[in-house]
Amino acid sequence: MNPRSLAVAAIVPLVLATQGCALTTQHLRLDPEIKVAEKQVGAGKTVGLRVSDTRADKKLGEIGDPDRKMVDVLVDQDPSAAIYLRVKLALVKLGYSVEPYADGMDRTLDIRVSKLALESVKQPVTFDTDLRAEVVAHATNANATYDRQFNVRTRMQSAAPPYERESTSLVNTAVSQALEDLLSDENLLALLAK
Repeated sequence: MNPRSLAVAAIVPLVLATQGCALTTQHLRLDPEIKVAEKQVGAGKTVGLRVSDTRADKKLGEIGDPDRKMVDVLVDQDPSAAIYLRVKLALVKLGYSVEPYADGMDRTLDIRVSKLALESVKQPVTFDTDLRAEVVAHATNANATYDRQFNVRTRMQSAAPPYERESTSLVNTAVSQALEDLLSDENLLALLAK
């Protein structure tokens, strides 16, 4: 092995160890972007929309090295308002008129963020990151109902743990994907358009 390779081989573990020590508690802001094709499937029908974060624990998980230091990953603010706005804009693009949910409405869409989990644990050489997002939809139109759960799971390996910016991006991307899947569900859209 040449001297340059030895120097690189000696520096990589040092950099990884230093990065593990620099971790601090992460406070993520959930504000997913939702991309939908503009089409008039809703035909102007009014939908009562409700979004809620029903997770029992607002902690998403932990990041770090179990032998040294693990830090918490949290979503401090209730993301319901941000998600409500994004879903409302997407439904309008799909041709629906959207109002806040109220008891007694015939046509409703109730969206619950039921699971968000982010774990990134140091293995011998890499950090293994696992992210799970789960969104549940309950749609009603008169006496007809439609229920479906939308799951997104992402796994990756990297030389360093995800820091707050990367963790925020990972979580928002996963929730965005789950909501885009929800808003492209033909059965759900058809029920709301009746």
